[in-house]
Amino acid sequence: MLRALGAGGGAAEPEAARWVPDITPCAFAHYSFGTAVDSAGFVWFTEFNRRRVRGWNPQTGQFAAGSAAEVPGLYGLAAGLSGELFAGLDLGDVGSPGKIVRWSGDGAATPLHEKITRPRQLCGDAAGHLYAVLEGGQVLRWDRATGAVAEVFCAQSPLCGIAVGPDGSIYVSEYGVFDVAPEGYSRPLTPGQVKVRRPTGEVAVLAKGFWRARGLALQGSNLYLCTESNRADHGNAGLLVRIDSATGVAETLLDDLDYPQFPAASAAGPVYFTLGRDNRLVSYDAAAPFREGEAPPRGGAKSRVRGGRLVWEESGAGIGFALRAQKCVLRGRLLPDAGVRRMDGWLEIPAERFALNREDLYPVHDAEHPGPGLFELPEVAWSSAAGALRGEVFPRRAHEGCRWPMREVGTRLEAPAAGFSEQPVAFRFYFCWTAGS
Repeated sequence: MLRALGAGGGAAEPEAARWVPDITPCAFAHYSFGTAVDSAGFVWFTEFNRRRVRGWNPQTGQFAAGSAAEVPGLYGLAAGLSGELFAGLDLGDVGSPGKIVRWSGDGAATPLHEKITRPRQLCGDAAGHLYAVLEGGQVLRWDRATGAVAEVFCAQSPLCGIAVGPDGSIYVSEYGVFDVAPEGYSRPLTPGQVKVRRPTGEVAVLAKGFWRARGLALQGSNLYLCTESNRADHGNAGLLVRIDSATGVAETLLDDLDYPQFPAASAAGPVYFTLGRDNRLVSYDAAAPFREGEAPPRGGAKSRVRGGRLVWEESGAGIGFALRAQKCVLRGRLLPDAGVRRMDGWLEIPAERFALNREDLYPVHDAEHPGPGLFELPEVAWSSAAGALRGEVFPRRAHEGCRWPMREVGTRLEAPAAGFSEQPVAFRFYFCWTAGS
């Protein structure tokens, strides 16, 4: 299911969406950008408009009791060596009001660096020093011992992502080159790229060809890159790419993601990132892939399953289950692998099977609904003959037209260009079954 790109190569846009939703939904994450994994394995993420940082425990599936609330501008996030968290605050452009803050284990907040504009991703190194990138191109380093902040080097704006290797190599992702059209809108000219600054001071392009390159995460020799979308800025056109940090050889692991943001790699294996418009923290685990499954009957498109098999028979071996969404009723049986107490997977069903409002639910944007591309989802009832069965629904958006030139830019009525559509063409149903006690 991987697509090799070659050394220094880029991730070419898929001609059509592939069926590889090999992600696991973890937790609700409202309009979230930054993600971090601390030394205890907790996953933290920012919620920009709700002005808080939330922590999620992957062992229990529960949120941490405390959070940093009522902090405006929360964007990038990093975890430190001593139980602290670092955050970049994007507070606007006029007067360079942005800053980087540090929360100690007792919740006390300390500004580390102020008078900056548009801080993006943050990360730490093995010695506990903090690195941050500013969209304008600056790469900053905070020295844990002295508290001094210095500019390490400067890359091409817009600069979004950063990761630091154990040898001191610094990796950054450049979003791409944009031009201002005579009509006033910004149009993409050149794809983004990933650069590396080696300990010798040499700066080189590691891999290129990524439209809207966003965040980075390093896990061993693997560098993970999230891209938000394609050149036309379609929904469900983002990628998760794995890049060899030494050679630049790149593989597209996942496509058809909707605006993935800044990833964070865990010591346990999974890579976590948020989907900004689907409002979810999700994970990708290369060691626990989903398998191609039998397509649902009566017009269902595809399925992928992990931890067992799914058969569309109402009687026989296994555990009977049902999915009911409007007039769509699917019944089958779960056949967990031997000794497995958790089985999950994805079903894709064409949107035409549901009677739903096809238009954007929130054409006027506010703090709770800050952007376009949010649609009515089918309400689903899940049931199983044994154990517990739950699920979630995600839209798969159309790729029609081009989002730009945008209309009413910068207002609450901001809208894509005429002829652009991202109305759902299908819905993806994630299910998770767990055995009873």
